[in-house]
Amino acid sequence: MIAPESRGFIVLLGALMMVNSLSIDMTLPALPAIGHALGAAPDAVQLTLSLYLVGYAAGQFLVGPLADRFGRRHVLIGGLSIYAVATVACALSRSIHVLVAARVIQGIAACGGPVVVRAIVRDHVGGDRAAQMLSSLTTVFALGPLVAPIIGGWLLVAWGWPSIFVFIAAWTVALVLAAWMGLAESLKHPDREALRLARLVANYRTFLTTRTTIGFAFVNGLCWVGIFSFLSASPFVFVGYYGVAPEHYGYYFALLAVTLVVGASTNKRLLRHMAGARVLRFGFILLVAGGGAMVVVPLTPLSGPLAVMGAFVIYCFAQTLVMPNAVAAALEPLKHMAGTGSALLGIVQMLCGALGGYLVNIFYDGTPVPMGVAILLAALACAGLYRVILQPPMLKPAA
Repeated sequence: MIAPESRGFIVLLGALMMVNSLSIDMTLPALPAIGHALGAAPDAVQLTLSLYLVGYAAGQFLVGPLADRFGRRHVLIGGLSIYAVATVACALSRSIHVLVAARVIQGIAACGGPVVVRAIVRDHVGGDRAAQMLSSLTTVFALGPLVAPIIGGWLLVAWGWPSIFVFIAAWTVALVLAAWMGLAESLKHPDREALRLARLVANYRTFLTTRTTIGFAFVNGLCWVGIFSFLSASPFVFVGYYGVAPEHYGYYFALLAVTLVVGASTNKRLLRHMAGARVLRFGFILLVAGGGAMVVVPLTPLSGPLAVMGAFVIYCFAQTLVMPNAVAAALEPLKHMAGTGSALLGIVQMLCGALGGYLVNIFYDGTPVPMGVAILLAALACAGLYRVILQPPMLKPAA
């Protein structure tokens, strides 16, 4: 088994978190092609993303308590196995309705990766150390946005959109084997009452009534409103509005992956010298600046795919300073229910993301402006929530 907090441990956990990224980022270049192949309108095709996220959020109601009751390892491996089967069903779909249904099942099963990984981190460390480990995971996780759209574009051009899902299924099977052989159980004292209604209600009440937890859960979730507004609209903005070739769309995402790596490394270094709350405040300033640039840039002569991506890079860098610290702060009081807490955190995150994608799709007018407005509003709401509810600083070093 791999030693906790070792480099191999970080790589494996980061790769397990990457599964959800592959499900989203690798399929983005193929959305227009899927619509053409299956005779579906853009709004129907976008349901493959938004309903995937709904399934991803809903599945966490079950996965979190299961991980607290039976442990992290078996829940993780079982969920990924179901995910692999659903991914094969996506590849075999011949109508948009079947594809959407398979994506919902895929989303339900995919949530096991991030939920259990966050719980594993909380099992081992807390406070700013947890934020540093989450930042280390991000440097691995960032490989997903870096290579997924590029590989997805290549596969789309070479073998068509079903080959993307075949690739994801094969990757998932490899991860299941790696987790089975290398990941030890981190939960030392399973909660035998975790699935009982009374305990579930008590744990949910703890999550919802702990100001630090619920507040930072929504700070994290509002960041995802901006992220999924971009993910949902950018294929149509870049490919449809700016005329970027589908196989080149992934190269723009490479900028985001580099930003995630640089931002995560920056956050980890800053946490060695200052409190997490101070890093958060700096992140909020950049978050709003990036959102503002997303609105302004498309209205200027600078408007273009590279300029729009540059504006989003600012937002993306900012969220690497906000989200790991927000997640660590939200989970800090929940060591006794880390699986359920991680699941509820993920539910808030994914519902916010789905809402962002849904709203930007409703108001999409063929230009980048609705996407930029959604990202700016998310940034303002995120910073405002922290300032009104969560100050003074609440991030504390682990005991």
